Amino acid sequence: MPVINNNQLRGVQSLYNVLELMKDELLSNEFCNNVTIGELTEIDLAKMTIFPLAHITINSVIHNVNSLTFDLTLFNLDIVNISKDLPQTINQPTGTYGNDNLIYILTNQLYVVNRLVSKLRQTNILSSNTEYELDNTPQSLVINKEMENMLAGYQTTINITLPNDIDKC
Repeated sequence: MPVINNNQLRGVQSLYNVLELMKDELLSNEFCNNVTIGELTEIDLAKMTIFPLAHITINSVIHNVNSLTFDLTLFNLDIVNISKDLPQTINQPTGTYGNDNLIYILTNQLYVVNRLVSKLRQTNILSSNTEYELDNTPQSLVINKEMENMLAGYQTTINITLPNDIDKC
């Protein structure tokens, strides 16, 4: 995991470090095979081998006096597989969780998101040598069997503040 503490990489360039930190943390998770950055429409969703995946979209930037706050959206997605067999369990003959892997995906992808958010919360610009700070309480919205290949997972909004070394004078 890279440590973000180089004062030469501040402001706009620090965004690269934060994205790399997020990418490294996501890829270290067994429930994430690929990380992409850009517009969600740029992903080749037809490729089955890239799932489960995490995708980061940069939505906007707030230009504060001494900092920049980036509004990012993180998508954690996997493909829902539907079985033709009716689920059978000892206590629930009709199957509590249905005949797909939706709950499995939601559980695994929640783990991925929660671990990333916990990692981002470990730092604070004012009290450490790092160059970023999680600036909100992230909220994850459930994605349930969307797009052409029935994707499920979470869409999480994350705000990260970075120091801005460009003087206002």
